[in-house]
Amino acid sequence: MRSTLTRGMMLAATLALVVVAAGCGSSKSKSTVTTPALTKSEFLKKGNAICKKGNQQISQVAHKVFPNRKARPSRAQVTKFATGTIIPSVQSQISGVKALGAPKGDEAKVNAIVTTAQAALDRAKKDPLVLTTSSKRDPFAKANKLAKAYGLTVCGSGGG
Repeated sequence: MRSTLTRGMMLAATLALVVVAAGCGSSKSKSTVTTPALTKSEFLKKGNAICKKGNQQISQVAHKVFPNRKARPSRAQVTKFATGTIIPSVQSQISGVKALGAPKGDEAKVNAIVTTAQAALDRAKKDPLVLTTSSKRDPFAKANKLAKAYGLTVCGSGGG
């Protein structure tokens, strides 16, 4: 179960980053003060930092909730961890990346990452065990691939 749990944690972390990245895009504000768009380098640095923090939080909670790596957690424990820790963390990561705003000219790429990640997270919200069960297909595979290709390597790594 350790590898399944680790995979789940990594998947959740990756999902979080991808979801955050996918939500990025230009947002119109009624404020008269405009913030210049981040450069791609700044976006990647900040986006990967958001995902790293979220991945670390998931890992810390996992170590507390599942201290005995040899004992197989119950389905209820795994579901509670997925719904109480993984999903909220990933959603927070998605929201954080989205709030950065996409670099000028990269709006479509960032939107594709965020949209794909959010769709994967939405599937996980309906079936939380998909995040921690190795027999199920990784719902974030496409979003992770897009995130990595863009440079959101922490977000697209599935954790770590």
